[in-house]
Parts: sequence; C-alpha cells; structure tokens
Amino acid sequence: MALPPPIVNTTEEFGAIIRAERRVRGLTQTHAAELAGVSYRLWNETERGKRTQLGLDTALRMLQTLGLDLRIESRAQRVSGGGR
Repeated sequence: MALPPPIVNTTEEFGAIIRAERRVRGLTQTHAAELAGVSYRLWNETERGKRTQLGLDTALRMLQTLGLDLRIESRAQRVSGGGR
C-alpha cells in the first residue's frame, strides 16, 4: 500500500520535497531550474526554505518539472477521514 502524499505547511517542507524529488531524478539544481524556467538562485532558495514568496505559477512549474502535482484538500475532510 502506497503512503499518502505529504502535507506541506511550511516553506521548509516544500523545499525538502523539491530537493528530494530532484535528487531522485538525478538532476542538479541548475538543470532543474533551467527545465522549470526559473533562476538557479530561486531554485536553491526554495529548496532551502528561504524563498517565502513564491508565485503559484512558479511553484507549479517547479513541481511539474519533477513530475509532481499540487492537490488541494479540505482539512475538515482529512480530520474526519473522508475525502480520499
């Protein structure tokens, strides 16, 4: 049985996921940034949780570059056990 996807509540958690997925795919930060159409600095700061202002379109491009999707889920459904 597959683990449920991680829940992200902080920029540090988002960065850790981006970093782990990039490494799994064998990409350098420079190459991942090029593929996503962002600067190396933005990618690096995001991975380190230092980029606290990140546009949605930029975050989506970064996720898509790594084969990830963004999912919005109600906290109420998660707490009550419904919605999956």
